[in-house]
Amino acid sequence: MVGGRFCGSNVSATEGFVTLGEITKEPQAQQWNDLVFSNSRLYRWLRYEAPPGSHGNIGELEFYASTRRLDGMRFATIGERNGRGWRFAFDGDPATWVDTEEADGQYAGIDLMDQATSRTPRFLPPPSGIQKPLRLELNCLTPYATVRYTLDGSTPGPKTGELYTGAISINKSTTVVAASFVEGWAASPPIIGTFLIGEALPGQRTLHIGNTLTDITAQFSEYARTAHRPHLSRTFTLPGANTHRLWDVGLVQRKTDWQVATELLGQIDHLTVQPRDFKMEDEAEYEHRFFDLVRQKSPNVQPWLYAEWVEKERGRPSDSAEMPNSQMKKLWPALTWEESVGAMLLYVEEVRHKLADVDKGGKKSARVLPSGVALAWIKNQMDRGEFPGAAPGSFFPFLFRDSVHPNFKGAYLVDLTWYAAFYGESPEGKVLPIGTDLTPEQAAVMQRLAWEVVRNYPDCGWYEEGKEPVEKPEFSQPPGAIKDVVPVTLKSSTPGAWFRYTLDGTPPTRTNGYLYCGVISARPGMEVKAIGFKSGMADSPVAEAVYSMDSGKGGPTKAKALSQPTPGKEGCKL
Repeated sequence: MVGGRFCGSNVSATEGFVTLGEITKEPQAQQWNDLVFSNSRLYRWLRYEAPPGSHGNIGELEFYASTRRLDGMRFATIGERNGRGWRFAFDGDPATWVDTEEADGQYAGIDLMDQATSRTPRFLPPPSGIQKPLRLELNCLTPYATVRYTLDGSTPGPKTGELYTGAISINKSTTVVAASFVEGWAASPPIIGTFLIGEALPGQRTLHIGNTLTDITAQFSEYARTAHRPHLSRTFTLPGANTHRLWDVGLVQRKTDWQVATELLGQIDHLTVQPRDFKMEDEAEYEHRFFDLVRQKSPNVQPWLYAEWVEKERGRPSDSAEMPNSQMKKLWPALTWEESVGAMLLYVEEVRHKLADVDKGGKKSARVLPSGVALAWIKNQMDRGEFPGAAPGSFFPFLFRDSVHPNFKGAYLVDLTWYAAFYGESPEGKVLPIGTDLTPEQAAVMQRLAWEVVRNYPDCGWYEEGKEPVEKPEFSQPPGAIKDVVPVTLKSSTPGAWFRYTLDGTPPTRTNGYLYCGVISARPGMEVKAIGFKSGMADSPVAEAVYSMDSGKGGPTKAKALSQPTPGKEGCKL
């Protein structure tokens, strides 16, 4: 810990930090060690910066102002070894400790929000339901603060947005974002509200069952409201829980929460569950139970299997190809994060097949919500330097707050896939990136990607058949003998084509095989087959590339095109 520093910033959780105190003496093992320093300036973001080479090794971390313990929204660098991430610095148990993946550049801290800023403004009147044209006042309880606001969903800064000088006329549906400012202090957290004036677009009521990866969509109603849709959603979750535990434990321990949520929603339009048990028969059975429970009062509910992503460390059974699968004869372990997301989706699709055997009483069968695919593709774009304002390799720091939970930016992308799936339309230019600090260019890329994923994934229900076929996939690595793992990418002369592929010679279809997420790790002995597809078009011929073991003899084999495949039985029906 020698060389570790405590720092403050009024810019953000990643920038603008100045050193407030540094550890210069070796701490005593297994004891609390106090570093006391004087400071007369307010800082919103406080963090401990671990010394180089330390892997962040620390037992517990606490911040104080004199004798008052401080707390706020926690943040930290990404990555862990043996499951010992930065969360253990805040768990109150000195027996646990932090051990991060990277040795250098480690930090953890807290955002004090308006404990260390001027007070966040308040709306008078607040947004509620469908309203008449109004005069909106922004009330700030810090008398020497200035207030700025925007009407385009962006967050105002000390010199951006409109300066509030009096009541604002709201004559049409409008999203207002406001913050207060005092010179030398950090900006207050913003207040965000969408005022729906006159007639709004149709909204929906949705219920979401799962764990903390479902909780990250807590702002979904607000995002849908920025698209002028009065959406009402509720979650029913337990941290780390699978569907089995939510039924056996959740409905007992949180019975009141379940009753309140379902009674408040009334008729539920969409229901999501979060498959992650890796016991497919049990998974299907307990999801079927939740579906039937909700159908008692909402017989027309559309159930969804929310296909999540994987941890940065990639340690799930799906990563190591341990799960049984009906789509291919042989599965291969995933070697990249994108391939792990594809393997997780494959597991969810298998659960959907199992559900078909037990869930026969509903008017609507379950669809798959491929949110993880959107994250996999945004990672691929960032790694290729194609995402505006994000350097290659910045995927996790940019979109995640730990090894698996997205931050507000990453959660926005997930929410966009939900909006596209539930409403069957593109969120482009509709769902504003409120509270994310994304640039308009970054938000536009995410909006477009979310719709492309939902529209082109057949099990979302919005896929359209066509007559003109997609052009045959092309492999970046020619078929032939290889000695080691070779990254292979797919392309087609058809713009916007999507791909499915297999690694064992099984003929793929648009609903069978791995969904391509930007890279294939070809290994010696693989027979890779791929098919291209796109909503509104017919499927391409199957392309094949055999990568034999390099024995030092012979040349590469040739690629060959197979006949047009017949779409699988699980193809989309509108």
